[in-house]
Amino acid sequence: MTENVEHSTIPSPLPWQASQWQRLGAQWHAGRCPHALLISGQAGLGKRRFAEAFAALILCEQPREGLACGRCRGCRLWQAGSHPDFLRVEPEKPGGPLKVEQIRQLGAFVGRTSGRGGARVVWLAPAEAMNVNAANALLKNLEEPAASVIFLLITDSPSGLLPTIRSRCQSIGFPAPGEESALRWLEKGGLDGQAARRALALSGGAPLLALELAEPEAREAREQFLADLTALAQGAASAVSLAGRWESPPDGVELSQLLQFWQQWLAQMLRARSCDLTADEQVMVLLQRLPGSGEEGLRPLFGFYEQLLLGRQALISGANPNKRLLIEELMIRWAKLYV
Repeated sequence: MTENVEHSTIPSPLPWQASQWQRLGAQWHAGRCPHALLISGQAGLGKRRFAEAFAALILCEQPREGLACGRCRGCRLWQAGSHPDFLRVEPEKPGGPLKVEQIRQLGAFVGRTSGRGGARVVWLAPAEAMNVNAANALLKNLEEPAASVIFLLITDSPSGLLPTIRSRCQSIGFPAPGEESALRWLEKGGLDGQAARRALALSGGAPLLALELAEPEAREAREQFLADLTALAQGAASAVSLAGRWESPPDGVELSQLLQFWQQWLAQMLRARSCDLTADEQVMVLLQRLPGSGEEGLRPLFGFYEQLLLGRQALISGANPNKRLLIEELMIRWAKLYV
């Protein structure tokens, strides 16, 4: 999943990022900002927006009320994407790897003097997209930091980074906001009621992702995916043919997102069966067809949830698994739950 950032304006931190912003801003103004920050949390929480806002603050020449002013020469250069002291490092194509050649090119940036006489910023995301060679190349820059260079590493999966990289960064973690806080923000964005609650539940509590999931294209793909899983559970579809359909989801939806939906539906099934609750109507259809009951009936669901988790981690970690084989194996395992 990609957290969209508008580069033509100066972003500000989101409401649920206030404590992290205050803490980091205080460090910066006191001259105690670490040379490397690891900004982590699940997708859809606005980590990239937070990093953009902090980069803009660092490069601003006249900060106001703890934020970049948006008017000074530094801010105008940043908004135009031409600030000489800002370097953005990201995959050449969405979902692709961060290549070792890209990381090695950092040397020229960190080795020169500041173009504006202040700090320089390296913005790198997603950090977990680096392979071992790229990570080792970055490690050399982190072990011997150049003066006035600040690295902002953004990741959805910090466990996918080398421990040596994590240990050289100050970690800024972002948990999901409380449900009511997230729903208020979604309402301001035009999404409310049951649609907001459903999208928020499917997003794992991540408001930015919830907004994306409410878009017509994403909603249509999600509903079709659930319908196909239901047909598979009923023995009315082939795991192999469905895998062929979903290995490359429609535009606006990634395979890792589909697995996240699957996880959320499975979590609803587990809660409903273990606590005797009623879940979403479509999820209840899946639950009612499952064989077994009690603790023994829950065990296969927990096992399959673990498989979904591992599959999703493989997709977002940059491991580049064979998507067709991954989704095919999961669908075969899913069908076996109903035998």
